[in-house]
Amino acid sequence: MNDAREKVEALMKFPEKDSYVGIIRLQMVREKEHLYNGEHLNTPLKAANFIRPLFHMADREMMVVMSLNRRMEPLAIEVAAVGGMDECCVDIRNIFKHALLNNAGNIMCFHNHLGGSREPSIADRFLTEKIRTAGRIMGIVFADHIIIARDGYYSFKENGELD
Repeated sequence: MNDAREKVEALMKFPEKDSYVGIIRLQMVREKEHLYNGEHLNTPLKAANFIRPLFHMADREMMVVMSLNRRMEPLAIEVAAVGGMDECCVDIRNIFKHALLNNAGNIMCFHNHLGGSREPSIADRFLTEKIRTAGRIMGIVFADHIIIARDGYYSFKENGELD
């Protein structure tokens, strides 16, 4: 073990020609806090009501990810993508980067429909399946994908489209 470490340290001090490697440090930064009353977000209605204020003034579609522990208590919330008026391009890696950094057992995704309809599009269904598949591979439960609209919400779990 020490031999390998010494080799890495030597390489960092005296790299071979054109063989530099980046040295990184990951750090989470708490932007602000959202009041949380300790309630478990174990129903789509509770989760939608909890997250709705983040979308209240949105002028574009956004994808928000909430990391939760195994008891369905929120750990952190992140805006993972911001799009245009009627679509949002989401990178699956950004969804799970948030969860991995929080050591989350579960995630919930939320996005808004500015047009008012809460019904999922074909793209919404495809994205949901991609997130579900990635979560299974990484051992992170994809608890729900909820669409927030003016007249309510749509939960993929509540409608039998998620395990």
